[in-house]
Amino acid sequence: MTHYLIDIRLMGSVRQQIRDLSTHLHQKFNLGDKGVIPHISLVGPFFTHDEEKLVEDFTRISASQAEIPKYTVGGYGFFDDSRVVFVTITPDATLKQFRHQLSLALSPYCSLRKYDRDGEDEFRFHATLAMKLDWLTFQRIKWYFRRQEPILYRHHPIRVTLLRNTRILCEYDFIQQRMLSRSQALSRATWKRDVDMLKAWDYGIWE
Repeated sequence: MTHYLIDIRLMGSVRQQIRDLSTHLHQKFNLGDKGVIPHISLVGPFFTHDEEKLVEDFTRISASQAEIPKYTVGGYGFFDDSRVVFVTITPDATLKQFRHQLSLALSPYCSLRKYDRDGEDEFRFHATLAMKLDWLTFQRIKWYFRRQEPILYRHHPIRVTLLRNTRILCEYDFIQQRMLSRSQALSRATWKRDVDMLKAWDYGIWE
């Protein structure tokens, strides 16, 4: 069965910080192959029988954003029921609305999960550090984070990604205001253009 996911790929130094912290946890607590790719899930995973409509809705809603969504990377959180450890993400109003619009548009024909249908203020944005933990390891990691300094970083989600079976299907670039193919999304030249545009707009230091 084909599975889809809409997320924000973390890039630059914030991606490296979260990757390094996740690697540290896996080594310190011997988590084996439970590694994660730094990202912020917006909708999914889910499946649908209408990929064409999915791409159309994804493109339409992404392109209709009047402002570039923003978020702040902050402290740490835990999902006790699923034993997930994550970095907390605080979205601005634009990102909250964007995610909710995606949920409303896809829900009639996509197999969204209960949390995907949460309202703008109920959905918990996060970037996973470790998952699928046994109870004891989960408790040890929770105790460990009582003494850890938070990651503080303000970032723009330059792109939002639609994945099919973990591979990029297409990606919307908010800076360039256009949809990217898989090859364009992975292109260093396309990324460099984003960096140059952000520097010209004086949004700070970007890698």
